Amino acid sequence: MIHAKHNETVMHIMTTNPKTIHLKTPISEVGKIFSEGKFHHLPVVDGKELIGIVSYFDLIRVSFEGSFGVTDKKAVYSVLDNLLDVSAIMTKDPLCIREKGTIREAAEKLSTGKFHALPVVNDDHELVGILTSKDLIDYLIKLY
Repeated sequence: MIHAKHNETVMHIMTTNPKTIHLKTPISEVGKIFSEGKFHHLPVVDGKELIGIVSYFDLIRVSFEGSFGVTDKKAVYSVLDNLLDVSAIMTKDPLCIREKGTIREAAEKLSTGKFHALPVVNDDHELVGILTSKDLIDYLIKLY
């Protein structure tokens, strides 16, 4: 068991070097990344600067897989690659937290239930990590 520190920063529990995508990443590649099952949120960067985030739900929302009898993922993604780009499905300027932000501050933001990931940025708005609801729950489990 670990002891909670009231001013402990998110840097202690965030994932560093998260998998990222760019505006030119094809929707089919986003789908492939999500299908591997390791990620549910992908920060969108321009260089190192955070410009958005795409969640698995964002992709499902625009996907018509299973609709109208379409069950071939490759066919669905081929259509999506021609119709949409990452900017069309991402959340622009997502709520994020500074790397010096506290775990409590992150918990307060995540507790709204509107999203399940917070990109972590430095003072130059460069992505340095990501903190998810799962990271927070794992931290709490270690406390109790």
